Amino acid sequence: MICWKVSHKYKLIDHIERKDIGIYSSLENAEKAVATLKDKNGFKDTVDGFRITKVFTLFKPRLLDNTYWVDGFDTYTY
Repeated sequence: MICWKVSHKYKLIDHIERKDIGIYSSLENAEKAVATLKDKNGFKDTVDGFRITKVFTLFKPRLLDNTYWVDGFDTYTY
C-alpha cells in the first residue's frame, strides 16, 4: 500500500530534532495535516521543517490518517 508520511525536522544548538507527525492514505490528507499544524506552537517557528514522503507500508487502516503533535510543542535548551 502506498501512503504518505509527514515528519518535521529542525536544528537546535547541537543536534537535530525530528517529530513523526503521521502516515496518511492520500497526499491530500498529508497536506491537510501540515496546513493544520503550521500555525501551532513550535511548528510556526520552523514551517520549512515539514516533509511529506511517499512510503510503502503494511499499516492497518485504523493506524492511517492520525495526526500527532496536534497542540504543537515547546523547545527547551539548557
